[in-house]
Parts: sequence; C-alpha cells; structure tokens
Amino acid sequence: MSKKTSLKAILVTGRSLEQGVAIETDKSGDINTRACAKCYIDPQDMKKLKLLSGDTVLVKTSYGEVVVRAEKSPDAPHEGIVYIPMGIWANQVINPYTDSTGMPSFKGVEVTVERDPGKSVLSALEIARKFLVK
Repeated sequence: MSKKTSLKAILVTGRSLEQGVAIETDKSGDINTRACAKCYIDPQDMKKLKLLSGDTVLVKTSYGEVVVRAEKSPDAPHEGIVYIPMGIWANQVINPYTDSTGMPSFKGVEVTVERDPGKSVLSALEIARKFLVK
C-alpha cells in the first residue's frame, strides 16, 4: 500500500463571481457543484501532490473533511495557501464556532490536502442529506 502525499496549507474561503451566479441560479444543482466544489491550489503545490486540474482531493481539518476537485490557481504564487469558494463544501472544513459573533471564521484554517483519486465529489443535496436525522 502506497503512502499518500499530503500538503499542509492554510485555507481561505470567500465569494467568487462563479459562486455568486451559481447560488442565485442553481443552489442545489450541478452549476453550484461545478462552481464551489473545488479547491484552488498554487501550481507548485499541485506539482508536489502530482495533481492535474480536475483531480479529486481530500481536504481535512480538525473540524471535518470534504472531497473537492483540484484547480490550478490563476492567482499564483501563493504556495501553502488554498482557496475554496464559500458554500456547503467549504462549510465542511471551517471552524463552526462563532465566538458569539454569529459568523464563523472563513479564513486562516489549517488544512491537509491529499490527492484522492477515485473519490466522488458530493452534490450540495448529498452533503445536506448526511445531516438529516433519520
């Protein structure tokens, strides 16, 4: 069994134009998944992980984990920093505690990113269904 290559990084989340359009037009559908279920990674970090754009990666924090697609960041260089657009995918790995502000911290979260071939990216509805009480 081969050892997985991983990258320690800092996660930043935020709004993007593509995410904004998706949330207004197709919040629970494929447009939103394509717009938000991705992790932008510095090209040098992608080389370290042997990733191509579109490969699946597992992003893990002490708060949770999520499978998303890797994308080469157009805003390089920023080695050691990854970006996931705001949405249900980013929400799986950010700190849920708000320190009485009502808003969690969407930036500066320590993450581990691993190449994870063969894993599927879940849709927003599939992620939400995991939290339904049965």
